[in-house]
Amino acid sequence: MSTTLDGNRLIGARLDSFAAAYGFLSRLFLAPADAELCARLAEPGLLDEWPLESDAATVEGLRLLGSAVGAGGAEPTADPTALTRDYQALFVGPGPLLATPYESVYRTVDRLLFDEPTLQVRATYRAFGLEAPRLNREPDDHLGLELNFLSNLCLRGLDALSQDDGPMLDSIFAAHAAFLTDHLLAWAPDCLDLVTEHARTDFYRGAAALTRGALEQAEASFVG
Repeated sequence: MSTTLDGNRLIGARLDSFAAAYGFLSRLFLAPADAELCARLAEPGLLDEWPLESDAATVEGLRLLGSAVGAGGAEPTADPTALTRDYQALFVGPGPLLATPYESVYRTVDRLLFDEPTLQVRATYRAFGLEAPRLNREPDDHLGLELNFLSNLCLRGLDALSQDDGPMLDSIFAAHAAFLTDHLLAWAPDCLDLVTEHARTDFYRGAAALTRGALEQAEASFVG
């Protein structure tokens, strides 16, 4: 019994950690960083509480985010206005996007929005009773939305664990692995490379590095 309890605690801790990490990273890509978020991240010790392992990409990501917001009492390297400009240039426009955040653009010959990967992602969301918030107005395969979906899967896994629902937990883990393999891991690294190359602020270079670290750890934890 103790072995089972210990195993469940480890599974629960892993799901909880990834739910928090995915949820935070999703926020970074779905909207520009505002003054409230920057102030929160600058609070003493907050970035030290990052829930995943301290691999090289994660350490670099946290360092860059801390530099951007002035963690530890340092002078911030970017204000919210600069962060908004950076976010717009990378992900929104006007003009050609420097790091398009949509899967279809990376995985189709014609690099079109709302192409087959978008429909595949939409179907996966619907299988779990979810829907993109701006359905048919913004593609479902936005990086932030895909990360948010994985966060949601982790939370559902925690529910299944608390209810001792082994079949449901197994299906959640299978869905998590499949979505990572079929979607995020197949294109997000290329997007993150573009963010690293074109971002003008430490904040978004840090977001890219932190996301890369999270995805590498997720692959090792849920796929490998």
